Amino acid sequence: MRRREFIAVLGGMTAWSVVVRAQQAGMMRIDGLMSTAETDPEEAFGDGYRKSSIISRKAIGTCRLTPEEFHTAYPKLRAWIQKTLEFYEENAKAVAAMHFVRLPLYFDASLLETAKFIAIDRLPMPPLSAMGLSRFAVFEQGDFSGITYLNRYFIKQTVVTEEAIHFHELIHVIQWRLLGPEDFLAAYANGLDEFGYENSPLEKMAYDAEAAFRRPSPIFDAEKFVAEQLGRFP
Repeated sequence: MRRREFIAVLGGMTAWSVVVRAQQAGMMRIDGLMSTAETDPEEAFGDGYRKSSIISRKAIGTCRLTPEEFHTAYPKLRAWIQKTLEFYEENAKAVAAMHFVRLPLYFDASLLETAKFIAIDRLPMPPLSAMGLSRFAVFEQGDFSGITYLNRYFIKQTVVTEEAIHFHELIHVIQWRLLGPEDFLAAYANGLDEFGYENSPLEKMAYDAEAAFRRPSPIFDAEKFVAEQLGRFP
């Protein structure tokens, strides 16, 4: 999938989540845990970004996951994320503490201080089937190296020293912040539904960036890269 095609698809993915919010005007939104349990999610994850022109609200396509399905599952998923991050917060370490040599060339120092990782033997995966999203059972049972929730990511102990894995997950941290939790989850769910894991647009973006990081490619601003990919529409 070419990048312009990716952006068109992503625009279609996020569009219906806006319809949900329009239909549910006034509904109280509580997103997941950020830096600490006391942090306000809406303030911490770039409300201004979400309200800016970074994400197009123009519907481009039709997704199989309906607004009703997402609206039913989203509160359960955000609650699970918050509970999970609260449980593991004492084990979270700033990415900067790893003293990687190359990450600071791609990411702002403040991000490497605020984004944290939890090294673990088995990644905590959301019980999507129990939330009424049985179509994602394969993803739920997946054996991945890392997974990101907001500005925290879990990474397997066996790969915790691999800088490229941290790079990949940090791309997701930026995606979470620029899109906002609700739009990120909507886009990610629809990407899985339509294309499968590795070809889902948000994952493909992270894998493309990781591949460039692994090659002797020119250094680039990772946050600018993500913002441009999310904002480049036909």
